[in-house]
Amino acid sequence: MRFIRWVALICVVLLLLYGVSPYVSFWQFTVALRSNNTAALSARVDFPAVRESLKAQLIKWFSPAGMTEMPIKNKRLARLARSITPEFINVIVDAYVTPEGLRALITDPKAVKEIRSPQQLHIGQPVDWSKVRYAFFTSPRVFAVNLEGVKLRFRFSGLRWRLDKVDLGLSKAKS
Repeated sequence: MRFIRWVALICVVLLLLYGVSPYVSFWQFTVALRSNNTAALSARVDFPAVRESLKAQLIKWFSPAGMTEMPIKNKRLARLARSITPEFINVIVDAYVTPEGLRALITDPKAVKEIRSPQQLHIGQPVDWSKVRYAFFTSPRVFAVNLEGVKLRFRFSGLRWRLDKVDLGLSKAKS
């Protein structure tokens, strides 16, 4: 009977540690982003997965179907957006999927919609983490954080949580 209690206690402690771990990992991600610690950020971000998720969103956003709903007031920008090719989208994504670009993207997600480069933004501008709307599990291995419409998705793999998707909400509201 004593053995069963110890096993149950160990299981409860492990479950609690697992439940707290994404919050700790998210906090470590914010610290790494705030301090420009490239090595720590690289350990907490799956850059190839983030790159692919942004590419898919931008291809959909700049597709002909998406362009009909996109309110563009500048005629030159409208022509440019209609002529965007996957190579140009790759250039945009590569500019943002860096430690500095990631901070700029999280700080101002409209920059991608307006086709601004990270260099045109205030890179030193800190992310206001007090504007996090929610942070919770969406599945046993996925943890989501909503920061004013920008959704950061962390996935548990290799005994750690890593950012693997940044959802800018491009497919929802195009106003």
